[in-house]
Amino acid sequence: MQQLDGLRRLLEPHRGYLPVREYLARFDDARRARMLLLADLIPPSPGGTTA
Repeated sequence: MQQLDGLRRLLEPHRGYLPVREYLARFDDARRARMLLLADLIPPSPGGTTA
């Protein structure tokens, strides 16, 4: 995830270029989906709050 975040930071200054802007929109959607999937795999940290 850190490498993907780094790639996004590198591309962000070029957002004015349509293909980059379109890619970043899809990239953000894919990243959100990946984070949801990872949330099921990564155990909660110890000491977290309980509901």
